[in-house]
Amino acid sequence: MSDPENSWLERFERAGPLARLGLLSGGAVRLAARAIDRGLERAAEIAAEAEDAFKKELDPNIKDATILEETTSAKADAPADRKRPR
Repeated sequence: MSDPENSWLERFERAGPLARLGLLSGGAVRLAARAIDRGLERAAEIAAEAEDAFKKELDPNIKDATILEETTSAKADAPADRKRPR
């Protein structure tokens, strides 16, 4: 039995212009369908991960985040209307 790729190439070479257009458009549709399918699978994975993270946040055994140390930056200490020297 011949390889499916070779049979597609053989069909494409034997086909007329309209049939070639049909073969190419069919390939484009399959490619787009695969891309959409992969995108939907990834979106479902992200939704499941987000749901798991949300459920973990509701776990009473997990403590809330606490601030260990606060620091201030030099920009926050300087007044906004003060001109800088040139």
